[in-house]
Amino acid sequence: MNIFLILLLTIGLLACGSESKEVAGEIFIDPNPSENNEVCENNDGINWQALLTTQCQQLSDYNLFTDSTDPRSGQRIGGITYQLNSQLFTDHARKYRYVFMPPNTQATFVDSEVLDFPVGSVFVKVFALPEDTGKPEENIIEVRLMIHRPSGWVGLPYVWDSQVLDGHLDLNGESVPFTMLHKGEEYQSFYAVPTYGSCRNCHQYDGSMTLIGPKARLLNKQIIVAGESVNQLVYWQQEGFLPEGSLPSNVVGIEYAPDWRDETENLTDRAKAYLDINCAHCHRPEGSASLSGLKMEFGRKDIDYDHGVCNSAHGWRGGGFDIWPGDGEISSIPLRMTLSGAPDRMPPLGRSLVDDDAVKLIRQWIDSMPYKECAEQNN
Repeated sequence: MNIFLILLLTIGLLACGSESKEVAGEIFIDPNPSENNEVCENNDGINWQALLTTQCQQLSDYNLFTDSTDPRSGQRIGGITYQLNSQLFTDHARKYRYVFMPPNTQATFVDSEVLDFPVGSVFVKVFALPEDTGKPEENIIEVRLMIHRPSGWVGLPYVWDSQVLDGHLDLNGESVPFTMLHKGEEYQSFYAVPTYGSCRNCHQYDGSMTLIGPKARLLNKQIIVAGESVNQLVYWQQEGFLPEGSLPSNVVGIEYAPDWRDETENLTDRAKAYLDINCAHCHRPEGSASLSGLKMEFGRKDIDYDHGVCNSAHGWRGGGFDIWPGDGEISSIPLRMTLSGAPDRMPPLGRSLVDDDAVKLIRQWIDSMPYKECAEQNN
C-alpha cells in the first residue's frame, strides 16, 4: 500500500474519532463546527448548541436577544451589556456590546491581558451608523460574534438586512455604501464588513485568535446599574461573571486606561489609551505587525523607541519616523491616521473615514514632547 493511501486512511480514522461529543458545564459540544440547519432551528432560549457547533445563516438562529429584530434593545438572561473606556474607531459607528457565558461558568481575572473566558463564551458587537453624528437616528449595519469554541475563538460577521430585520452570515465580507453628516460636513464612503479571514489580522495573539477589548484596564470604569453607580468589574463579579474574591480588594489599584476623549485626563494617558485600543493589538511583540518594532500597549511606562520615538516607519513607502518628538506634523503615526487609501492608512482595516479628533490628540501629544532631532540620532 503506498504512503499516500496510508495517510488518507489515517486522516479518515482521526476524523471519525473526532465526532465524539464532549460536555462543557451543561453545554453540548461538537468539536467540528459545520452548518447544521436542524440545530439552528432550536429556539428554546439561547441556542448554546448552535453557538458552539454551527455557523447558522441567520443571526436570530442563536436566539441571543429579547427582540431579534433589534439587537440593540437588550440581551436574554445569560448575557450582560458592557462598555469600554475607549473604543476602536470604525467610521463613527456606534457600538452596542454584549457578553454571554454558559450556565455555571465564570471568567478568570487577568491583570494586563484579555480576561480568560470559558469555552462557550460569546461576545457580540452591534455596529450602527448614524446618518448625522450629532443626532440619535442610526441604521444597524452589521453584528459581529466572537465565539469561544473548543478549538479556539472564531469570528462570524453578520450583515444586517433592514428589510427582514435580521443579520445574514457573510464570510466573504461586504462593502456597504453610506452617506453621513459629521460636524456639518457630508461624507460618502463604503463601510467594510470584514471577511471571515480578515478577522484574524487584528484578533491575533501569538498566532491564535483572541479578543481585543475586554481587558481590565478598559473595563475598569463606573457604570450606572438600576440608577446606581458601580464599578463595571465589581458588577461583573456581582452578576457571577467573575468569581467572588477574584478582584483586588481595592479596585482603584487595577490598571486604568482612560477615555481618550476625556480632556480632563492626562494628555499622555489619553494618547496611550487611543493607541492601545486602536493599534496595540497588532503593534506588540505577539501581534501581526510585530516586525514594525512598535510596541503600543498601554502598560509600557516609558515613551521611547519602542513606542515609536525616532523609530523609522518600517515598511511604509512614505518613510520618516513614527514619532518625531516635538513635531507632530511630520510624525508618521498621525500622518498615516489622516490617510484613507488602503496601502497607507492606519489602522489598515475597519475604517474609510479619518478620525480628526484622534489625529489632533496624537499630534498634540507629540508636540508636547521635548524636541529631538531623529535624523541625526539615526545617522
